[in-house]
This record gives sequence, C-alpha cells and structure tokens, in this order.
Amino acid sequence: MSQLSVDWAAGNLDDVRAWLADDVRWEVLGDPGRDVEGALSLPRDVQEVEVYTAINHGKAASCNGCLVTPTEQIDFCHVFRFSGVAKTARIVHIRTYLVRS
Repeated sequence: MSQLSVDWAAGNLDDVRAWLADDVRWEVLGDPGRDVEGALSLPRDVQEVEVYTAINHGKAASCNGCLVTPTEQIDFCHVFRFSGVAKTARIVHIRTYLVRS
C-alpha cells in the first residue's frame, strides 16, 4: 500500500485507479465533501513523500506518512478495505485522514 500512497501523492492516477473497485467508496477526513475524484485530485504540488508505515492483514491495510508541498506539510493515513484476500483483490473502501501543518 505504500506504492499506492506514493502514486496518489505523485498524481499517478491511472496506477491508483488500477487498484480501485468500480464502486469504491473514498472518504477524506480533514478535507470533507470530496468524492472519489476529489480524493484523487489532492494534492498536486508535492515535492516530497515519506511513508512511515504500511501494514497489510487479510482484507484490511493501512499506510501513513507525510507529503511536503511548497507551502505546507500534510500528514496522511489511508485505511483500506479490499474485496477479498487475493493479491488481485481491489479496494472497495478507503478512509483517508489528512492533517495540514
């Protein structure tokens, strides 16, 4: 899930979409009112990404780290739920927590 987070931060949206189920639900806490496309669009001026921890277990996974833009640091945590446990399972739900500093 660390690569997915890096792709999200870098704006490699086709790579991110490859992981998502067609009916994925993506909630962004700390930046409310965003749908899936809105979640994919943040942020775009990232200069540095650091992943602190990535954990996978069964149908669940999480990844946290920080993004640095020219004007702020954004700490993030993604919590993922997959459709199954196979390596080809797609993400059906993401809850992203954002804290800007």
